Amino acid sequence: MKATDAEPPMMPDRQASETTGTAGSAKRSSVAWLYLTSAGLSLLGNGVATVVWPWLVLERTGNAAAGLVATAIAIPSLLFAILGGQLIDTVGRKPMSIISDIVSGLSVIAVIAVDAWLGLNLTWFIVIGILGAVGDIPGMAARAALGGDVSYTSGKSMDFISGVVQSLGGLAFLVGPAAAGMLMATLPIQEVLWITAICSLLAAAFTALLRLQVNPDQEIEENIKGWRSWGRAWMVVLQSPVVQLLAFVALVSSTLIAPYLMLILPTHFQNSHNPSMLGFALSAYAVGMIAGGGVIAAVGSNKRRLIWVTSMVFFTIGFACIAMMAHSWILLAGMFVAGIGGGISTPLQMVLITEQIPENLRGRAFSVFNAIGQFAAPIGLSVATVSLTRVSIYTVAIAVAVIWTAAAVYSSLRGIMILPDAAQYDKENESEASASAAHS
Repeated sequence: MKATDAEPPMMPDRQASETTGTAGSAKRSSVAWLYLTSAGLSLLGNGVATVVWPWLVLERTGNAAAGLVATAIAIPSLLFAILGGQLIDTVGRKPMSIISDIVSGLSVIAVIAVDAWLGLNLTWFIVIGILGAVGDIPGMAARAALGGDVSYTSGKSMDFISGVVQSLGGLAFLVGPAAAGMLMATLPIQEVLWITAICSLLAAAFTALLRLQVNPDQEIEENIKGWRSWGRAWMVVLQSPVVQLLAFVALVSSTLIAPYLMLILPTHFQNSHNPSMLGFALSAYAVGMIAGGGVIAAVGSNKRRLIWVTSMVFFTIGFACIAMMAHSWILLAGMFVAGIGGGISTPLQMVLITEQIPENLRGRAFSVFNAIGQFAAPIGLSVATVSLTRVSIYTVAIAVAVIWTAAAVYSSLRGIMILPDAAQYDKENESEASASAAHS
């Protein structure tokens, strides 16, 4: 059903939009740049935090405690990912994005305050880490779910919005950790933490400045009313073939990439006494992400099936090259190619969810992928750790590449069968609009 079939309810995002005129009036490109600035600040803060947080935990508690903190935070984070989707669709995408960034910023300030006044210990790290997860996990899904409203209000395509966000993510992954490392070498770690806090609070401020219009022609799911329809809402989301395919790929890739980035590559370069090459490898992946996102932003994703299969091929080539890690330059090329694969597939995911999922269920849909990431990565890392007690890292790397190749073949064939190209999607929308007009 379309939102124009009946008088639409006043959703939180619409209440907060403070727009004048009818939907579809003059487009404001400034809305897109405000949104992208907010996304970039949040991603930069997260990039800095990926280095500062584990360093601080190790410095204050030691190696064993660091693993315990990560595990203790991961479990409730999965719950927040599921609950956050419900809140996004109930409270509103824009309010939840603002609240999440504020909570994230305050959690970092809490780390600074506790360290200065009480002294950080294991308990404090777990408590504050869980508080930060309350902000970070729903916030990522809320910001992604806002993309459709930003696209409609600004006149920028979802391809452009999602592609630039992906490139910003790659840039943050490239710059954030490096900047954090340099700053930690010259400043007290508490001062570096302020950068993360300020980034989150500024992201909230830029999101608050957004004045959004909601597309009245978006599909909505009529039978979903508040918390009483909790189970039905999730069933509608999870029954979508597109969501199922994207979720499968997210599950497999999260499970396999985590061992590479967190265990296999660091161990390899440590054994070869070449830590600088690890930095180059991660940088190559980030540059690939920037390039892939830039391609989608510039060219678009009209040929959805072609882009999908291309991303699977790039990932497969990347995994195969990384498995040959004894040859450093082949490994670097593999990381770059894999980055391109991620750079074009993640924006496509954002576009497809925005198009295929009813407007009032979009927060839940994006939360599915956050939930997958929260439990798949630790599982992959655990399995790889156990495997290394029996075989070498090179055997594990080859096994990872083989498993991914099988998953990529299935995903490519399935994508060719079910993914709609942009022209097909537009035609279906026009047919539904005509049918709605005839009915009225």
